[in-house]
This record gives sequence, C-alpha cells and structure tokens, in this order.
Amino acid sequence: MSDPILTSPLSSQLKAHTHAIHEQLDHAIMTAGMFSDRPGYQNFVLVQYRFHRDLNALYGDPALARIVPDLPARNRFAQLVEDMADLDIPPPEATESPVAHDPSEAMGWLYVAEGSKLGAGILTRLAEKLGFGASFGARHLQPDPAGRSRSWSAFQEAIDRAGLDPDRCVIGAESGFTRVIDYLGSVTSARA
Repeated sequence: MSDPILTSPLSSQLKAHTHAIHEQLDHAIMTAGMFSDRPGYQNFVLVQYRFHRDLNALYGDPALARIVPDLPARNRFAQLVEDMADLDIPPPEATESPVAHDPSEAMGWLYVAEGSKLGAGILTRLAEKLGFGASFGARHLQPDPAGRSRSWSAFQEAIDRAGLDPDRCVIGAESGFTRVIDYLGSVTSARA
C-alpha cells in the first residue's frame, strides 16, 4: 500500500511535512508580543524584511516564473522597504541569501512566503489596532490583487503541476520556516 502523503499533490505534501515547524513559528510570533505595541511591531516588520530580502531574487527568476507566471507581481519586498521607512527602521546590513538555486528547493522557500499571505489577514487587523495599514507601515500585509484565497490556490495549482522534486521542496520549505524562526529569535532576544 502506498503512502498517501507521497501520492498527494505537492502542496499537500508540503503542508503535511511542515505542519509542526509552521505551528512553532505561528506560536513564536504570537507569544513574542509583536502586535502588542509599536516596538514589537517594528521587530515583526524587521523579521519580514530580512526574510523577504533573502527571497527577493527568486521572485525575478525566469525559471521560477515559468512555474508561477505572476511570480514577480507577488513579491512584497518593495512594500517592506516602504514599511521600514514609515517605521524609521534602518535596513540591516545585507547578508548573503541562504536560498538554494535548485528550482524545487527555491519553490519550497516561496511556499513559506506565499502561504504567509493567508495568515496576514489576521495580522492586518492586529496591525490596524496599532495604527498601521495599507498606506502606512503595513503595506506588505495587504492581499494580492486576486485576493488571499484565490492567489494561494493559484500558487498551489502551479506548484502541483510543475513536476518539482517533493523532497527538495520540503527541504526548502523547512529551511524557510527555520530562517524566519532564527530571525525572530534574533529580534526577540535583543528586545529582552
């Protein structure tokens, strides 16, 4: 009898294999008080900026855009640059991106970023309570033009039919979640 996870669509495999680390990240964000005050939110934006800076080149990669045709338009890095300026956060020193150039692994990293847009609906409401929104400080939390659910479904469908290596995708997604957790740990330890 075959393993149902291995015979399911790639997006389902990614969800199953990264469930625990995804829960760990969600819990860490909510318990870090990142939406309790302006300094906490500034730390959240800094984490987002660092992670999306790591991914910025992937959104312009022609090979990846053949898999997800609207990939360049999905990039939120420019909005994060504006949000950083709104919040008077100096950009951190640039580091080398840890993202692999293997298309399957790179798409795993993008799975983390694109999936986070679903949860951003809740985070948008929390940011609004602090006075941040679509035109100041929380641009990067706004939905794609197609809407959160439709955009996510289109991304899932694209990766499901792309013939990517599931194991490499899982490695990329796990690495992406770990990277965000590491960035989160660096800002929360500095705040303590």
